[in-house]
Amino acid sequence: MVSMITSTQYNPLVSIVVPVKNGSSTLDPCLRSIKRSYYKNIEVIVADDHSTDNSTDVAGRFNCTVISVEDGHGANNARNFGAKHAKGDILVFIDSDIMVRRETILGIVETLEEEGLDAVVGIYTARHRHETFVSQYKNLWVRYSYLKSPPAIDWLFGAISGIKRPAFEKLGGFNVDLLAHRGHDDIELGKRFARANLSISMNMDIEVEHLKNYTLRSFIKNEFHRSVGFAELATRLGETTKSLKRGFVNVYPSFVLSTVFSIIFIGIIVAVVSGLISYWYLIAGVFLYLLMNIRFLNYLEQVRGLFAMIVMIPFLFIDHVVCFVGSLVGILRGLRKKVE
Repeated sequence: MVSMITSTQYNPLVSIVVPVKNGSSTLDPCLRSIKRSYYKNIEVIVADDHSTDNSTDVAGRFNCTVISVEDGHGANNARNFGAKHAKGDILVFIDSDIMVRRETILGIVETLEEEGLDAVVGIYTARHRHETFVSQYKNLWVRYSYLKSPPAIDWLFGAISGIKRPAFEKLGGFNVDLLAHRGHDDIELGKRFARANLSISMNMDIEVEHLKNYTLRSFIKNEFHRSVGFAELATRLGETTKSLKRGFVNVYPSFVLSTVFSIIFIGIIVAVVSGLISYWYLIAGVFLYLLMNIRFLNYLEQVRGLFAMIVMIPFLFIDHVVCFVGSLVGILRGLRKKVE
């Protein structure tokens, strides 16, 4: 748990940049949670990316600066535009569907000061207000994947990241050519951090709640675009093969291997139904698939209970299949861009 900062201690101005596009349904709780923060030396900048809902009206109810993004589109462009208008020594980027805890901003300030880092990344809470199994699965998978990551990382998390201004400006901010629906818009800056020998760490005590409510359709769409973006970036960086041993960003190795095996497993099912092979191959395939994911399943059981864990297994398998298809598309796009 982070400690309280007194007035005589390190007390930099923190600029909180919240990019938003038609996010009025979650922007109110997002800004309300920021207002309750223990750390008070902050300015809040809402960068509106041409919203057609009442996002700007919602933002206007809070003591924050609301700016309309000029030129371009996408979350990265809005983040950069907000940072351009910021005055703080530390830039904190928070998505509009995120609720921070009262100690979140304080934790970012203390972590950057005490550990001498250039950037720090937070993590989703285990608690998720949307009780649908698909929303619970997605939230817990992201949290679990971050828990498995080492403290020193080479990627950023747009949902909750704190960055020292000199480091951000040195690298020119986020890449505006990368769009959020591709899943790699925010993490790419972290890769540039690593190449520039700038340090990023994950602090498990910096927790935020993700307010997104998934349906099965939106989940599949999200996972497809995310895997396309991740695989495309990994290919462009030459890290595709390495991901099988070390993973990529927060995608841990066993998830990558299970993604490949999911297609093999579908082939086994087809062969068994067609009478080409014995059903014992299907039993063996199920056993192997569950064994490959046993640690994550055990985590689900600990957090949500045995019944919920069993119900979430189909979502895990759907996730693997969709990610396999998306990864193929992403690899092909990455190879094409490397040739261009």
